[in-house]
Amino acid sequence: MKRKTHESRQLNLMTVPVVIWYALFCYLPLFGVAFAFKDFTPKPGRSLFYNLFVNSPWVGFRNFSYLFRNPQSRAIILNTLAYNIVFLVAGIVIPVLLAILLSEVHGKLFSGIVQMILVLPYFLSWVIVGYCVYGFLATDHGQINSILRYFGKSAVQWYQSPQYWRFILILVGIWKSCGYSLIIYLCALTSVDRTMYEAAVIDGAGFLTMTRYITLPQLRPTIATILILSIGSLLNSDFGLFYQVPMNSGAIQGVTQTLDVYVYKALMQQANFSFSSAAAFLQSAVGCVLLILSNIIIRKIDPDSAML
Repeated sequence: MKRKTHESRQLNLMTVPVVIWYALFCYLPLFGVAFAFKDFTPKPGRSLFYNLFVNSPWVGFRNFSYLFRNPQSRAIILNTLAYNIVFLVAGIVIPVLLAILLSEVHGKLFSGIVQMILVLPYFLSWVIVGYCVYGFLATDHGQINSILRYFGKSAVQWYQSPQYWRFILILVGIWKSCGYSLIIYLCALTSVDRTMYEAAVIDGAGFLTMTRYITLPQLRPTIATILILSIGSLLNSDFGLFYQVPMNSGAIQGVTQTLDVYVYKALMQQANFSFSSAAAFLQSAVGCVLLILSNIIIRKIDPDSAML
């Protein structure tokens, strides 16, 4: 009994740094939610606590109402939702398809090289990705414009042409993230009993039949988990993709600006702490509700695939 108590004490001590980290960086900043319900008016020389809770009046939901009344904000929210729905669908379909195809490759060397090529973009910084995209799209020396000139076509002012950027951002986002999801699905496929495939082959089942009745049902819990988490992030976007890749070009903001970029600019350019906090709080609250609802719906459809 004493030995178990001693071991438990050691394990509890090992959790202390984690608890301290979460307390300092996850729970302590929660007091900043008050910014969303205040008209933050800082007074020079006074502490943040005084400026937030004493010097700034409560305004209720005024910051939130401004977010929905502003036509620009509504367009940005719809923009964010549209991109995330595309990423939600493509971020499941493409990695699942690649995982199924790679699982049928028997050459380990070739499969490993393909996986490395697909996963490598995930570890690149968005700053690097942004300049790589710029290297392709630059007006004077970009690779794509060089090809267009070679065939006698005029160069395209990519960073002044918003009509191309929805496709560019979707392509770059999928290229960077699909490798990570691919590894998750490949790991899930390793747990599938291979005797099921052998029995199916004996019964005369083809590749498509085995995919439909064996592979996809085995991947269903993994797909459901990723789907739930993705639905919970419908109002969040990858800041680096939508800010760094377009190089913050004002001419294409109508199609590249999402809620995260809008909040960042409101904070850094206008110093609007209250509005930025309200928008960020809305993202978290809506995401939490969507996460719970999507999990409840999936539990009704397939209890074994739900998260809780």
